[in-house]
Amino acid sequence: MAEIKIKRLVKDLGLKREVMEALPYAVVGDAWEGSFTENYDEYTVSTYEVPARKQLKILFMRIWTQDPSGAIFSIVQSNPTSGKTYPQVGSVPSGVRDYPMLEAAGAEVIGPQPLNAPIHVLEGSVDFKILYARASPYRHGIVWWGVVEDAE
Repeated sequence: MAEIKIKRLVKDLGLKREVMEALPYAVVGDAWEGSFTENYDEYTVSTYEVPARKQLKILFMRIWTQDPSGAIFSIVQSNPTSGKTYPQVGSVPSGVRDYPMLEAAGAEVIGPQPLNAPIHVLEGSVDFKILYARASPYRHGIVWWGVVEDAE
């Protein structure tokens, strides 16, 4: 008797089509921790280049600071220009996607989230920045991870 294989399809909300249910092929992330010896209006602490035709789904993020006056971070998406052969899946314009902010010393933990309810869905080049970084002994940090799913 012939073997029957059952493939389960799920709706990918980003791609707006059915794809075969599968585990992610890439788990990606980064961590940064540091203090500053000079002042910056913004300082990029982590960057990730999302592969063409893929979307980064952020499932976990922790930001923290020792600074009693708090800290502001930003998540910035820069889409490739139309002249490049780097087509995007969605149509979200370039720009700031979020401003995670701590009003005082401490930490904020978001996630972990399930694959179908990510914190953010990003494309192109993604930069995680700290804003208004001032020279001080206070330490700051960010940890994030997510998946880039292989959609068939």
